[in-house]
Amino acid sequence: MLLLMLGITACAGKKETVQYRPAPAQPAVAVQETPAAFTSLLHPANQELRSWKDMAPTIRKSLKYTESKPSSAIAVSRPGLKVTYGELTESLQLLRSLLPQLDANPSLLLQHFRFVAVDPYIKYSGYYEPVIHASRTKTAKYSQPIYALPPDMASYRRKHGKYYSREQIDGPRQVLAGKGLELAWADPVDVYFLQIQGSGRLLFDDNTSAYLNYAGQNGHKYRASGRIIVSQGYKLQRGDILEQREWFKRYPERMNRVFFANPSYVFFKFSTRGSVGAMGQPLDDWVSLATDRNFLPLGGIVAYGVNIPDRTYGTTGLRGLGLAQDTGGAIKRNRIDVYCGGADKGIYVSAKLDAKGPAWLLLKK
Repeated sequence: MLLLMLGITACAGKKETVQYRPAPAQPAVAVQETPAAFTSLLHPANQELRSWKDMAPTIRKSLKYTESKPSSAIAVSRPGLKVTYGELTESLQLLRSLLPQLDANPSLLLQHFRFVAVDPYIKYSGYYEPVIHASRTKTAKYSQPIYALPPDMASYRRKHGKYYSREQIDGPRQVLAGKGLELAWADPVDVYFLQIQGSGRLLFDDNTSAYLNYAGQNGHKYRASGRIIVSQGYKLQRGDILEQREWFKRYPERMNRVFFANPSYVFFKFSTRGSVGAMGQPLDDWVSLATDRNFLPLGGIVAYGVNIPDRTYGTTGLRGLGLAQDTGGAIKRNRIDVYCGGADKGIYVSAKLDAKGPAWLLLKK
């Protein structure tokens, strides 16, 4: 079932496919880790980069965004943190200039940047680029529509605050059916998890394919399906996406009861590119991060650490330099979603990652 949803595709942000040998387990990340300890264990291979110089194209994407804003404009303002787009631009330019030296001397980050901690910690999750089989018309196998953004949603939300819920859209009322918004049709479980990821690729039954990108969300609060299953009295051993998919396969009669308890609904649009973030730029594996832009600003450099699931070691420490390039309906305050790409490792980590760890916004001194 997982393979029907997920194809092994290279991230759109990578120029070439590079084969990496299995890395040894990395030291565990401590929630209260210091910047000095973090930096001493920082290495580009942690993020499947051959050198920190490989980050340059991703930094350019962030600079394109921050440089499009007035330098004095506020990127984020909350208790304990107020940053302008000019400060973000200067920080990105500084990081880009340091890349050639970081492989040999990562402590340069401590010398040149203020590490602004996110207290008390970050809650980490992961997301990936799903690939699902679909049809351009409704069939017995592909019965769930993938909807485009309804043209009346903005005006409806101005009046009512929220658009129709998942149950109103996909339940008996079928409030969007027949309005010409169906982009494609696919398996209901595949579409549900596609909405959680926010973008993906469709493989049609006529051997063509198409990218889908996030177009909007209905304004309802996201509820995690794993927690819903447990709250309804059913048992899960791990609660990750892989187990949930198997559970829906075993108990299809319970599917809608769980789905409708999550009122959040995501709409899509066709695209010529793969996973694209809130900046309008393709995302890069293990570097691009989804954040709450009112908490960690788009364009920000984020040093992040978390213990990620690993098939060989159980868990392994991941310490990385990330760039806030995306947002998400479920990403609020001190939560970060790490973009893990579409390869096998990324799918595995995304399905299972739910852990706490440290994070710092890096600002030029």
